[in-house]
Amino acid sequence: MKLNYSIIFAIPLLMVMFLDPMYLELISGNDENTLGSILSMLVKLNAGVALLYSAYRFQTMSPFMRLVFALVTIYLFGMIMESYYKYSSFFIYPHVFQRILLFYFVFFIYTFYKNNDYLQLRHIINIILIGFILNVVLIHPEALSIASFTNHERGVNASTMYMIVIPFLYFASKYLFEGGVYNLMMSFVVIFAIIFFQHRTIWVCMSGIIVVYVYLVKFKAYKPVNFGKLLPIVLVIAVLGILSSAFLFSMHPEILTKFQENFSDIENASEQGTGGWRYNQFLSYLPFIQDNFLMGMRFEGFELPIQFYRDDIDAPVFEDGNGHHFHSFYVDVLFYIGFVGMALFMMMQVYAVKKGFTSKALNEKQIVILAFITSGFIYGISYILPFFFYAFLGLALAYLEQQPESYTFIRESGMRMRARRRALQKTLHSV
Repeated sequence: MKLNYSIIFAIPLLMVMFLDPMYLELISGNDENTLGSILSMLVKLNAGVALLYSAYRFQTMSPFMRLVFALVTIYLFGMIMESYYKYSSFFIYPHVFQRILLFYFVFFIYTFYKNNDYLQLRHIINIILIGFILNVVLIHPEALSIASFTNHERGVNASTMYMIVIPFLYFASKYLFEGGVYNLMMSFVVIFAIIFFQHRTIWVCMSGIIVVYVYLVKFKAYKPVNFGKLLPIVLVIAVLGILSSAFLFSMHPEILTKFQENFSDIENASEQGTGGWRYNQFLSYLPFIQDNFLMGMRFEGFELPIQFYRDDIDAPVFEDGNGHHFHSFYVDVLFYIGFVGMALFMMMQVYAVKKGFTSKALNEKQIVILAFITSGFIYGISYILPFFFYAFLGLALAYLEQQPESYTFIRESGMRMRARRRALQKTLHSV
């Protein structure tokens, strides 16, 4: 039997992906202390590897990425010196340093895969799905019930559901570019899982991703795609879905009520549901962000007493001495490392998006990864960006800096052929 050694090239990406609770919970179970200890150790180890490897591969970076890497490293060095000057320790609060060290995950994956095109996304997709199934079945089996759905006991972590978006994009692309009922059905299975576990932020992200994805396939794909072939099967599935939903809602009317509540929370995000909770947390810290807008509070921010209080018992939401835990990437970064830190990250994300949208032609995997990373702008409003997002941003940068001339040639050839076909049809009609 011939072994497929291409899985080896997935290891760097998996190193970061395995930091997600979906995988770590398989080791720690539901013990938050054990999970926290394992996560802390692995993040430090991976961040160290990422920094050293990125520095070693500095010459392989594009001029723009070299500039960003240098600026990030200068900021990190400044924090190290500040830590030693104020506390006689080079790394006084790892919780604060982590905000800047995570950027090296982007450089790590970017430099590894830039000139290495052996990664097969199917390996990554299979590992995501296996991890998801094991996590739900072994760790959160209680989430697989109607009662759990109606009581909003989601069980599965938001970052886990965010990662599940990637298989959806993969299977949707496989169907559009290659066909196959299996690929279409798997994309709908993933959508059902996203709906069932009802993370409303993921619903919003999915809406944005689908819009971006359709645009990229329509105007940037290296070969033409016929969206019309989706219509018959989508129509059949829609009819079956309506009929089965009607039956299900008649048996469990509380499900329909729950959907109405969820959409109401989305519409009134700043007033009710978890959106209201996040908004109040933001208001609690806004004065400190405004007063330290440029560089953030850094170590003083860690030492600052918790500012967010529970109304029912007039007590802090979190315990003092463990840092501040925000439910927004933007608030988290601005509070700890300021606008400068935010700008350093945005330089990479905006560069990747601009690179993709200005390219003449994109292949299938470029479209999948690009569509996914655009959702980070939305996800970051409600949650801290997960570790794997930095990895996929690095992968996007690596892929998007590879613009094979063959893709552009194929797309331009296809456009010329379609133009000739339209001209011929117009001539025949005129005759």
